[in-house]
Amino acid sequence: MEPFKIFTPAGILGYGYDLWEFWHTVEEEKPAAIILDGGSTDPGPYMLGTGKTICSRASYERDLKPMLHVCSQYGIKLLVGSAGGAGTNAQVDWLVDVIAGLSKEKGYSFNVSTIKFNEDRDTMIAKVQAGEVYSCSSSPPLEAKDVQNAKSIVAQMGAEPWIKALESDPDIIISGRSYDPSPFIAYSMYRGVQVDPAWHMGKIMECGGLCAVPKGRSMMAVMYQDCFDLVPTNPNERCTPLSVAAHTFYEKTRPDQLPGPGGVLHLENATYEQLSDGKSVRVRGSKFVPTPRYQIKLEGVQEIGFRTIFIGGFRDPILIRQIDSFLDIVRSMTEEAFPALNEQDGPKLVFHVYGKDAVMGPLEPAQVTTHELGVLGEVLAQSQEEADAIAAYARVTCLHIPYDGQVATGGNLASPLTPLETSLGPVYKFTIYHVMDIDDPVSWFPIEKLVVGSRKDQTNGHTNGTNGVNGHGLKPPAARKQPPKKNVPAGPTTIAELAKVVRSKNAGPFEITLDILFDTAEDFKRVRESHALNREIIKSHYKVTDKDIITCMFFEPALGWKCTLKRPWPQGTFGERDTFGTQQHGPLLDIGIKGVAE
Repeated sequence: MEPFKIFTPAGILGYGYDLWEFWHTVEEEKPAAIILDGGSTDPGPYMLGTGKTICSRASYERDLKPMLHVCSQYGIKLLVGSAGGAGTNAQVDWLVDVIAGLSKEKGYSFNVSTIKFNEDRDTMIAKVQAGEVYSCSSSPPLEAKDVQNAKSIVAQMGAEPWIKALESDPDIIISGRSYDPSPFIAYSMYRGVQVDPAWHMGKIMECGGLCAVPKGRSMMAVMYQDCFDLVPTNPNERCTPLSVAAHTFYEKTRPDQLPGPGGVLHLENATYEQLSDGKSVRVRGSKFVPTPRYQIKLEGVQEIGFRTIFIGGFRDPILIRQIDSFLDIVRSMTEEAFPALNEQDGPKLVFHVYGKDAVMGPLEPAQVTTHELGVLGEVLAQSQEEADAIAAYARVTCLHIPYDGQVATGGNLASPLTPLETSLGPVYKFTIYHVMDIDDPVSWFPIEKLVVGSRKDQTNGHTNGTNGVNGHGLKPPAARKQPPKKNVPAGPTTIAELAKVVRSKNAGPFEITLDILFDTAEDFKRVRESHALNREIIKSHYKVTDKDIITCMFFEPALGWKCTLKRPWPQGTFGERDTFGTQQHGPLLDIGIKGVAE
């Protein structure tokens, strides 16, 4: 097969990208396809529950206009997975409508294929009852009632429906919820790339330029039959073997085995070679291993009530010293006024105290004394009116009740906003995050073909475009500093001083994963041999038990360490503290590491 190029302008359609990079890549590199992911579970269950899109229509139109131009004038295919964010069938139709409107405005005409999901709940329930549906990423066992009561259900399609859609040679493919790498895998395999590099490339490219140094937006892949090259499109960025290998840590339960529809990608023997241009990396050696049964991941949410919040601050040091007992009194008085708060399935009231433990909640190990605290009062009830009433009562109680040693009688709570309470509407919860055995990876995902727009002047194949970099007067991105390597102390130190990256992130809705990455093999080995990162340390620093720790491992190819924990609260629903899971890394920073000679 002849090598070809895939271009990903951004990690998610609608998030924006650099126009100079876009036009320069299109005109100079002549990619065969532009492929983007369009969604994620990261924002929580709200999008799937409400059907709202992850970005505004204006954001999608801004991103799509240049893409549709090059699709029309240059013959570049456009593939977008997980349309709209959650990837519902309605969001597929909505995004096609956006494309149709822009096409009509510009005089383009496209053959479009859509891939949707056959939400056959009767068959899903039958499979639950037959034991053919399994928990995924620490989700609880699925019951038939979860399927029946779900507001909406989608499934992550594999590469096979995409390959089927490509057989009719459409200009554009828009899909519902996809396994993020699926369109990349499918296009590559359709063009003759082996399954192993196709999967590995897709796992990296679906995040755009995140594997570059410094972290970027866009990325290009050059595909060969048995390997691929990653090439940053920003002249100020570069890929390194370490930056590419380390990307497999991102949002994953573990970095060496990456499961997906139909199999698991094994990276234990993958190699990463810096090419002579100093910015590109060649990847080979990964292995895709099919599972005995083909499985797809189901995602579903249930509406659990309505939410109202209030926000305020405490600055009185006398009150701050007794904040826990003060809020206990507020809760007790609110429960007296609304007795249903004491019922198991009744309304709920939660206080998030910023400056104390609002971000980490039960995982927080630190005891900090501060001069001011912020409180977010959150109420869940079965009607918006009831939630509003409970929140108003709790806020007024916070404002006016007495406390021991009180000298300030004008009010206890500083309220920054009016209205004083805010109604937030329905609340959703992930109740389905499970894998299901299926026999045919295509039949659950029907494909439709349509023509959008009205043809005026359209070119098939690459042209010397006049609307690109020069035509728009665009300038290359400004130079960016490469992150310097740390000057690591030889004596006793901490993870904060030694590590290049210390981060936390969701690994699906039911797990939080912690990553520590190092600049050098020496730093990596120093930490590994210190035995400072182990299960006992995690248990003490995060107040968890052995059963809460899913992964705790070093991974030498990426010079990194990973620990994945069960989420102590459901992602994105009532009581959430960190929807994206990005601020749970703090306790790792102060872990001590012995000196080199010790």
